[in-house]
Amino acid sequence: MKLKSLLFISSIFILFSGASVFGQQTDSEPKNMVKLNVLPLISGKFAFEYERMIKDRITVGGAVSFRPSKGLPFLSTVRDIVDNDDLNEFLDGFKSGNFSITPEARFYTSKRGPFRGFYVAPYLKYTNYSLRAPLNYDLELTAGGQTFKESGSIPVKGSLNAYTAGFSIGFNFRLTDNLNLDWRLIGPGYGFAKGSLGGQKKLTADEQEQIRKELDDIKDALSDLPVSVKMKYEVHGEGVDVKVSNSPWAGIRSGLSVGYRF
Repeated sequence: MKLKSLLFISSIFILFSGASVFGQQTDSEPKNMVKLNVLPLISGKFAFEYERMIKDRITVGGAVSFRPSKGLPFLSTVRDIVDNDDLNEFLDGFKSGNFSITPEARFYTSKRGPFRGFYVAPYLKYTNYSLRAPLNYDLELTAGGQTFKESGSIPVKGSLNAYTAGFSIGFNFRLTDNLNLDWRLIGPGYGFAKGSLGGQKKLTADEQEQIRKELDDIKDALSDLPVSVKMKYEVHGEGVDVKVSNSPWAGIRSGLSVGYRF
């Protein structure tokens, strides 16, 4: 809760801290810009940005983005990276949505005017991921002297909160008096994430044992990722509980935004 409160306070401070220095600007120059980032639309994500000039080459602002719950974007690429049958089967039925807020400050190097040229932008980012997926398992049963397989599934759902900090670099181009094109080249960020998932279902002892094996395989696969995810779980007669403890988390911001100055 403390981290969430700190991030929220930081966001408000960055977005509105320019109020005391607005008088340093001439009234003839538009000081505000709203933007739509068109690049995330490819994956069904909507991202809106706001930027306010507080000095000739310094601005503050932030971005809000959200993605409705749907299948994992670029799943085929993720499958190639993961290369684990149990985890890939889990990801096939994976549904995820997210909401993020990202306050930032920008420092422009160009002297051609506000909102123009190359910039460096340190930022903080909070993202909440909603997660939902079926956890499938197979049982080997023996009846009448014959062995056969029976498939089962337990639906799990929960959320993951990620906190990252980093910096972006990019270019802001003036197209007309009121239109700009903001090209964020890259914005690496690093931090941590934590969350929990759970599923309720009456489970036999055999089902519990098989689910533990499935989760062990998924846990091993997650630990082999470039950014290792720390996972703990408990399987019992009423279902399964999974917790992701403070785990390293990384991301990259990019964007191509159309902005309107006013």
